[in-house]
Amino acid sequence: MTNQRLRSGGDLHFDRDGLERLVVRNLLATPGERVFFKDLESHFLLVSQGWLLDLGPGCSLDDVIGKSDFDFFSHEHAAAAFEDEQQIIRTGEPMLAKIERETFHGRPDAWVSTTKLPLVDEEGNIVGTFGISRDVTAQVMAERALAYQALHDPVTGLPNRLALMDRLSQGLVSLDRTRNRLALFFIDLDNFKMINDSLGHEVGDRVLVEVGRRLKRICRQGDTVARFGGDEFVMLCNVRDVDVVRSIANRAVKAIGEKLVAEGQDFCITGSIGIVVNDDPSANPGVLLQAADIAMYQAKGAGRNRFQISDGRLEALSDKRLGGLSDYRLGALAEGT
Repeated sequence: MTNQRLRSGGDLHFDRDGLERLVVRNLLATPGERVFFKDLESHFLLVSQGWLLDLGPGCSLDDVIGKSDFDFFSHEHAAAAFEDEQQIIRTGEPMLAKIERETFHGRPDAWVSTTKLPLVDEEGNIVGTFGISRDVTAQVMAERALAYQALHDPVTGLPNRLALMDRLSQGLVSLDRTRNRLALFFIDLDNFKMINDSLGHEVGDRVLVEVGRRLKRICRQGDTVARFGGDEFVMLCNVRDVDVVRSIANRAVKAIGEKLVAEGQDFCITGSIGIVVNDDPSANPGVLLQAADIAMYQAKGAGRNRFQISDGRLEALSDKRLGGLSDYRLGALAEGT
């Protein structure tokens, strides 16, 4: 390393070695920077004050030097970090801004963005690794919250229409690998508009939450209950035969019809359910929803508070009727139907 004199804009003079030591000393003393240096076996050689502060109050360099990630983090996280560092040592290639979950012993997890590079001596030999990590937990949690909001209904917390369509598409693909069928239950609450008009929208929202909870209760693990919009729900279930479909439908009708209590009043609400059963992995998700929706209207026409299994013959309906459903009912239909 050349030991030449360097002059700043003021009167201070440094040789290069001295300046580098000054820079490293200040970097390591900065509380906000989590800097670390490791040897070829991924044992700590040196860490910054920020790294020690993040580890916990009262920690000193003596508590860290010579130890490894396995002494501070979960085995899974430490093993992943070790493999990253060994790959850097083997290849000389850096690892840039990797978002990873830090899992500790006996404290909450955190998310960090970590950059690691090879540590080289004056001859250019790799003698270890060094890096810097920054806590990005708040950023990751905010992104996850946005993703959750995009896929979940804000009133009931159930998967929304977008999430349903994705799960329906995935369910169709899975039919290639199983002997199961997909059963799609399209549920519309009967006379729901009367609740909103007589008891208010706050009570109406509580009813929607309770109906969603009841539908989840009667479904099995792996089934999906989604709020499709308004007072409409959709259940997506894997089934083996139509008897299972009828059993689920009967439980759903009964669960929806259980007594509700709001504003000091006991009342009941019912639901009409249209069902389509499919074993064709190439089926169109939108057409299946149309078939279930049409069967639901057939259940309403037959007296409500019941279910109807679709015969699948969409062409039997008028062009006008199909035209109103061709966008999978993306436009809200009038409540109270």
